[in-house]
Amino acid sequence: MEINRSEMLQWALREQERYIRGFVDGEGWPAFYRTRSARAHHKPGYISSRAVFVSNTNKALLENIRAMLSEMGINSKLYLDTKAGVRRSTITSWKLAILGRDNLLRFRDRIGFSDAGKSGTLTAMLDSYRKHGSESPMRSMW
Repeated sequence: MEINRSEMLQWALREQERYIRGFVDGEGWPAFYRTRSARAHHKPGYISSRAVFVSNTNKALLENIRAMLSEMGINSKLYLDTKAGVRRSTITSWKLAILGRDNLLRFRDRIGFSDAGKSGTLTAMLDSYRKHGSESPMRSMW
C-alpha cells in the first residue's frame, strides 16, 4: 500500500521518528572514514566522510522522509545515486544524505539507529568533531 506524502506528514511526530528509524535501520548507514590516498584535495589521514546515507529506488518515499526530517530540523540532500543502464546498474536509485555536525547530532537525538554497530559508528563520527572547527586532529598548526 502506497502512503502519500500528506498522510505521512500528518502522523504524530513520535510515529514519524519511529518510521524513519525503521527505514534507516534497513536502508541507511553511517559513513565515517579517513582517506588513505592523496587524490584531489584530500590528505592521507584526514577524515573525508561524515554522513548518514539512506538509499532507495523510490524517490517519492525518500522525498517524504526528507520532508519529515526537515520538520524535525534535520537538513538533508537528495540526489541521484545510480541511473539504470549506466555501468552495471539495472535500476535507478536515489540517495539521501545527512551532512554536517548539527544535522548529525539532531539525527542521533531524534532518530538514531537500532543497530548497535551503526549506532556506534554514528557516535564515533560525532566524537571525532573537535569543539571548534577542524575535521582532523592531524591538521597543521599554520
